[in-house]
Amino acid sequence: MCALFFLLGLLIPWWWLQDINFRLTAREKLATAFPEMNAMIMRRFRLPGDVDRARQYVLQSDGVQQTTYLAQRYCHEAVREISKLRPSPERDALIQLSEIVLTRDK
Repeated sequence: MCALFFLLGLLIPWWWLQDINFRLTAREKLATAFPEMNAMIMRRFRLPGDVDRARQYVLQSDGVQQTTYLAQRYCHEAVREISKLRPSPERDALIQLSEIVLTRDK
């Protein structure tokens, strides 16, 4: 269990920074392709129809595919690094967790 907390402590800050960078890039890309998107983001999707319109914009872009690709890449990289640890139930649980993240529906 200590290995799990240790690895999560090492991976979360790196992943968090990557996530922020990806979100900013995605926001800029969507705002460029769909100028109305930036206004919806700034008002935090408060107006009726904002969420549905934003969902349509995301589906029209390659955002879902790009997010899936990045999730797969990060999980494979995590498994590669985790596999360097000595065999243990904790190591196996971390590998299983990465597989669950990629195959879950929600």
